[in-house]
Amino acid sequence: MGHESANTLIYRRLDLQRDLTALVSLFHEIEQTDQTGEQLTEAALREQLTWSGQDPALNNWVATLSDGTSLIGYGLIQKTLIDANADIYITVRPSWRRQGIGGQLFARLLERASELNAQALRTYVPVQHEAASLFVRQQGFAPVSTSTRLSLIGKQSFPTPVLPQGFTVQSYDQIERVDLYTEALNRCYEGYWGHLRCTEEEVTQFLPALNHAGIFLLFAPDGTIAGTCRANLSAPLTEERKAPVGLIDAPGIVAQYREANLSLALLLTAIHWLLPQDPEILEIESWGESPDTLKRYRSLGFSTAKEEISYRLKR
Repeated sequence: MGHESANTLIYRRLDLQRDLTALVSLFHEIEQTDQTGEQLTEAALREQLTWSGQDPALNNWVATLSDGTSLIGYGLIQKTLIDANADIYITVRPSWRRQGIGGQLFARLLERASELNAQALRTYVPVQHEAASLFVRQQGFAPVSTSTRLSLIGKQSFPTPVLPQGFTVQSYDQIERVDLYTEALNRCYEGYWGHLRCTEEEVTQFLPALNHAGIFLLFAPDGTIAGTCRANLSAPLTEERKAPVGLIDAPGIVAQYREANLSLALLLTAIHWLLPQDPEILEIESWGESPDTLKRYRSLGFSTAKEEISYRLKR
């Protein structure tokens, strides 16, 4: 643990220029102990800190030794303007845990949550981390849902997607309508705990970074939006896994059609678009899906690579 005690630590806001390299090193050290499968690069972390709702100058805290540079803990809060809820994340170097550092970081994030007028806080804890689950429960959080990453290694054949009569799929490069995609993101994931509502302005900002041919919109027989799904060959994951990774943001279906098993057909549409790009690994990121839907995805050969419990704290 070194020669210092938790009482001498410094708590300050993140200095993006000074702390980024040390923060990546902290994450790597924590991953060696926690084994959650997260291998952040400096480039990936820098990109994450630009996402909607991020504000490193105000929303991110670090705990350091008295030298002010050796990082011991890290916490952040993220809230978009149109979401009443905020997400928080706290982590502490393994050799410094159970000394109240997480609680100190949480107190600062809680104060910031009040400034942001957050009605509730969300956080995610890997299912195997009993100590972390105990910590968030002690802070008053209650479990509400799960976040799941499914993975399939190796190449195989997949069934052809079959849609009910009258339903059609188009890729975004055939449409290029920001208003329609914004509607799809908000309506198709409505009620899926963990998904954030977005504005047309926010979608306009992140669309250039996406492969428009890998964004799929599902239309009902009456021409209205029924579902959406997004896939891409992920450069960060490909670098991390040392093999081409096809990443799929799990389908969202509007509430009135969720019992129609449309999510599997939409997922297969995304998979068949990825296959000619020769991915060696396929991964699905799923937030708030029902157990039945996840069971259908696993029926294709996917297995659970990571599962987190989503907790909520009402304020």
